[in-house]
Amino acid sequence: MSTLSMQNINKQIFHDGNIRVSPHELTMLNNQPPQLFKASHLTQNPESGYKVYLSGYAQHVLTLETKEANFFLLSKTLNQLRSIPRPLENGFAKKGSIDTRMIKTNDHTIMYKLISGQVHVFNIQVNDSIAKMRAQLEKPALYKVAKDGNGHWKNKGKVNDVSTNHAAVNGQSNTLDKAIWLMGLHLNNAYGEIKEFTLYHNPSTSTAGDTWESFKDKLGFTTPVTKGFSKALLTSQSAGNETKWVAHSQGAVIFSEAVRYILNDESSWAILGGFNGAFSKNKGQVLDKHSVTFHGNANNEKRSKILFERAGVKVLGYNSHPYDPVHNIAGLNGGGFRNIIGSIVYFNHVTGGSVQQSPHTLPYEGMDNWNKNMDTGPGKGASKIQNQFKAIANNLK
Repeated sequence: MSTLSMQNINKQIFHDGNIRVSPHELTMLNNQPPQLFKASHLTQNPESGYKVYLSGYAQHVLTLETKEANFFLLSKTLNQLRSIPRPLENGFAKKGSIDTRMIKTNDHTIMYKLISGQVHVFNIQVNDSIAKMRAQLEKPALYKVAKDGNGHWKNKGKVNDVSTNHAAVNGQSNTLDKAIWLMGLHLNNAYGEIKEFTLYHNPSTSTAGDTWESFKDKLGFTTPVTKGFSKALLTSQSAGNETKWVAHSQGAVIFSEAVRYILNDESSWAILGGFNGAFSKNKGQVLDKHSVTFHGNANNEKRSKILFERAGVKVLGYNSHPYDPVHNIAGLNGGGFRNIIGSIVYFNHVTGGSVQQSPHTLPYEGMDNWNKNMDTGPGKGASKIQNQFKAIANNLK
């Protein structure tokens, strides 16, 4: 497959849904030669029929899925493409594409192209209902994460405490796979290239469930995930470890509420023990081994400033896109009239866009870089209203 074709395929994968690796790693995986599919459920793979090839990314997802209950059906479906590349049952042409076909199983959607008598599978996605069910089985926990020989973030397993110099707590709607690579990007943005970190994984219950969790924590009704995080802060503090954190999105709410919870003697109701920590005694040394950078902050910065000063937490900085609705609206951090309107105008790129075009998901690296992604990067691009807003906003500079 040509380089140009693979670039278009990468864009389509980014556009279609949640990716299992970072954008950089996906591109590197797909730069590898396609691999001939060999069905694991067969003792001898047949030589007749169509040859089925997997892109580097599709092979990576297939490997991840080997531990799942319905892997046999996935392997069987891929093998059936040898004889029936255009199945009538559960198979169809992708809407809006002239050369991409899809086939669905109970758990997966397989995307492929027919090229010169060969089947080239370029994406395997877990269906939304199954992804949601898996996400709901994940529990809050600490994980050691480190780079492999190719510079990609890999899960090294659960740990009991934070022993690395850097750590992160992720926002909402993150599976463990996504939280690992995404928070690795945010940490690199905040602190330069690092080789390892500890992730406090905030699992997703659902969009509504995650939002409800954030709302309760904002009101000081401390959620279980935040109580667990407070223990991680205290354990690391008592061990004397200097830890630099990045808290992203809902992770910022978790971080702030955990500090309040600790300051107010583990009161799960903000009014008890001193409303928002404002009336609690200054405990300046209690968390002074911790420093933090907030990205896409869903927590109000002015509200939490009192807490961090009383607890001894050092705030190293904030980084949010000017049109990030989580920072500007959910966090009540304002940003001016233009930024509030921009947050509303581009909101659909947060809820249903590619990670590159979202003004919230990836670390903010400047408006020029984001505009380039909006113009030529993967995703649905700018709508007419968004282009009109951009022209007006440029004239207001």
